Amino acid sequence: MDLFSADEHDLIVELMNLGVGRAAHALSQLVSDEVLLSVPRLEFISVPEAQKAFHNDLPPFLAGVMQNFEGFINGRAALLFPEARSLELVNAMIGEELSADEITELEHETLAELGNILLNHCLATLANQLQQQIKTDIPLAFSISADELPGTLSLHQSDSDNTLVMLVQIDFSLRNSALRGYLAFIIDLHSADTFVNALRSYLAELI
Repeated sequence: MDLFSADEHDLIVELMNLGVGRAAHALSQLVSDEVLLSVPRLEFISVPEAQKAFHNDLPPFLAGVMQNFEGFINGRAALLFPEARSLELVNAMIGEELSADEITELEHETLAELGNILLNHCLATLANQLQQQIKTDIPLAFSISADELPGTLSLHQSDSDNTLVMLVQIDFSLRNSALRGYLAFIIDLHSADTFVNALRSYLAELI
């Protein structure tokens, strides 16, 4: 997707790394242990490309957290990772030796809290650094098959030409648990002009 120039793309990567860093700090305080998060890859792709990426890169079953956002950009954000590792991730966040049943009971609540921290820090950092406004809905935790994911994220809608996907690969390291997940930001292109103009204004102030 050529919506953004190379400098604008690099700025988005920088701001997402800043947001992820702030989320890592918040999570570290929450779990009283060091949490490491990094963004090795960020790309803007079309809906068909996103569907292909989900099919190729993600395992058959996923756990995740989803929330809508609106403001200077509108859309839906999701945190995705392998469902097989979700209980391990919950256990790492809780930091206590709990039974499998106890962990399962806390799974969605804990994952929603994780998603809320990570997604909100990324979106808030984008908005604050670009001097814009954004609001987010209450996060919803879910488990789903990779085949169902496009429908859940509304990627199969008939007006997909007006949708852009910002796919962010993210590496987690919490306590002794390490895994790779994805942040997917499904952006309504009707709000993209405001996004682009905010990026250009930011870059212009650096000159």
